[in-house]
Amino acid sequence: MFSIKPSTIAKLLSVVMFTAVAAAAPPLPPGVQVTHPEGNPLRAALRPVPPSAIFKMDGWYLWDPSVIKVGDTWHLFASRWPAAEKMNGWVRSQVIRATSRSLFGPYEFQEVVLSPQSHPWATQAIHNPKVMKSGNRFLLYHLGIPMWQTGFAWADSIEGPWTPVTKPVIPINNPAIVERPNGTAYAVGKFKAKSTNDGDWHAYMRAFEADKLTGSYRVVGSGNRLPGNFELEDPTVWFAGGRYQVVCTDWESKATGIRKAIVYYTSTNGIDYELVSQEPVWSQNDPVPLADARSLTIAGVERPQVCLDDKGAVIALLASAYPSAKSEPTFIIIRPVDHFLPAGKK
Repeated sequence: MFSIKPSTIAKLLSVVMFTAVAAAAPPLPPGVQVTHPEGNPLRAALRPVPPSAIFKMDGWYLWDPSVIKVGDTWHLFASRWPAAEKMNGWVRSQVIRATSRSLFGPYEFQEVVLSPQSHPWATQAIHNPKVMKSGNRFLLYHLGIPMWQTGFAWADSIEGPWTPVTKPVIPINNPAIVERPNGTAYAVGKFKAKSTNDGDWHAYMRAFEADKLTGSYRVVGSGNRLPGNFELEDPTVWFAGGRYQVVCTDWESKATGIRKAIVYYTSTNGIDYELVSQEPVWSQNDPVPLADARSLTIAGVERPQVCLDDKGAVIALLASAYPSAKSEPTFIIIRPVDHFLPAGKK
């Protein structure tokens, strides 16, 4: 009897959904071009998800995943809030840490890392945490509410204690930061323009630079950094192939045709960005292929974050997912990526 391997079935499913999504791409504004009009190279590198790479916590909504490997242990940082508050509880979130011996889990909750009850200025919520190492110290940067700006917390050990700085560092939310080899820093994030053309608030991308990671940060360019006045939430940024690489969500579906689909941009100078593909990297239209040949239906996928290996290749795409059943809490997916390295600049 003819048979197909489970991994092949998952890949075929991905191809079918890839074609369906591509047909929904909207017309591009005048002057906007894509670097990959046929296919999305990052999407093509996505692989099925091991069931152990889905992290849930009973009684809690989870959001904002970010990972780092220290020694032989992976540390997953995320925000959470009580499930009884439903999705609106994110404006009262705290930051937690979980650990695993494998990037793809299973993860075990360890501790609450930052809480608004003990923070010097983010007294309502600490959200959108991302972890990185700078020199011999660890940095956990985050959105702080009610000031809606970016805060830093430092620790000598990945297990803490974490010391928050006493005031915001970057006047932006949804922060994403790169520390350059020379010690300078580059950041992108979301800002809301005061004017609106369509009755919905605009979510534009703003870029910043600083002479050192700790600041002070100054605006790079003016206005929206995305082409065609496209809009975003939840950017993640890294530098590879001589270019800045940004993966974010398509806030009003102007780039992909799918609201909050994960979309991919690049830039040589950190000021002028290009759309890589109108085909989303990942969206709620895609059943998530699992490594055991099953698939998982989701109602939404947001807060993308990449995990890189020591050569700078993307080995995982982390995201927050809405379950198909609205009565269930959100959870985190760590999706394998087949060592994606963007092509060098032309």
